[in-house]
Amino acid sequence: MSAEQRWIVVADSPFLPAHGGGEREHLGFLRASAAAGRLALLVLPGATAADIPAYQRELGGVPVLVTDRRTTPLMLLHPTQPYVVASRPAPAGLAARARALAPDATGVVVFSYKSRRIGEVIARGLGLPAVLRQHNREGAYHRSLAAGTPGPRGWVLRWEAARIERDERRVGHADWLRGTADISLADATWRVSTGARNVVHVPPFALDLGPSVPREAAGTGAAPVPAPRVIFLGALDIATNTDAVGWLVERVWPRITAAHPTVVLDVVGRGPSAELSRRLAALERVRLAADVPDVRPYLAGADIAVNPAVSGSGVNIKVVEYLDAAIPLVSTSLATRGLALRAGTDLEVADDADAFADAVLRLLADPMAARAMGEQGRARIRELLDPVANLDRIAAVLDS
Repeated sequence: MSAEQRWIVVADSPFLPAHGGGEREHLGFLRASAAAGRLALLVLPGATAADIPAYQRELGGVPVLVTDRRTTPLMLLHPTQPYVVASRPAPAGLAARARALAPDATGVVVFSYKSRRIGEVIARGLGLPAVLRQHNREGAYHRSLAAGTPGPRGWVLRWEAARIERDERRVGHADWLRGTADISLADATWRVSTGARNVVHVPPFALDLGPSVPREAAGTGAAPVPAPRVIFLGALDIATNTDAVGWLVERVWPRITAAHPTVVLDVVGRGPSAELSRRLAALERVRLAADVPDVRPYLAGADIAVNPAVSGSGVNIKVVEYLDAAIPLVSTSLATRGLALRAGTDLEVADDADAFADAVLRLLADPMAARAMGEQGRARIRELLDPVANLDRIAAVLDS
């Protein structure tokens, strides 16, 4: 039905090198699309001409069209568009340039709400069907940022959140869209409740289906620690992750260390603030690994993974990384709503701090059960994130 489709993919920002979860999702989708012969053109807001060769090497020579970003705060005053959209304008002649670079294109995939204006201009200008790939509920995400941001910046974030929420609802009914492909099952369910048309759940593409990191290859390059290790992985310059770390070390970790004599927590991520670094350094049996070149050795050496998300939306890509590495995972329910994972089978789920700590302690006390859960989680995530099946789901929306 859709094997002949060729897509113009509109990214929302540069994503190489792909360190963060959103960047990995961008890259994974584009790699899968290119491998399937579906990728005709990448439109890349905010990149430079010098960046193009790196993207073309990654994507087998697919043409790349760069558009500008306007990051001035004046974009906050745009009369009809929220800042995240207004700061990604569609330049004059964009549709004609896209047609020249991708004359065989049959559809447009807009990779996140932020680039919806660029996608609309291309889709309307070329008369092509379009699908919006939603990473999260952008308005809800901005509200969570505002809740943790005091002063004028918090007021601005609340203002932006309200504008985004109104705009997101309108976009769900836009006549230039064939439908929406939500990364999160929970977000897709919410979007359907708003009356948005043709909403489907398409899980993330942030999974390398090669061999997993060998669990025997433990070690971080630092002095070995003769103790079981718990890992938290995430960008530490993002508010949702710092919220999660704060809840973990304040309310969960003291109970775990009180009950277990040697367990160590590895907090691994980029960009921690000086305050967070000092705070973690003062805690018992907590080690911070900041800005490491490769997280795989830390994953390989971990006995338990934790994902204590208490804010945000979408899908935590770290869940994918943990499960694909066959690490038994304890997570809050907020972090699992985006994927059809089974509590007690694929992972442990707990929202209360004591219950979260108890789940970690149970897995530490029973390594065989923990290993079995890790293997089951890996099998499940590979089933859910089959890139061929998920590309077909997006193609079906464009065909509808």
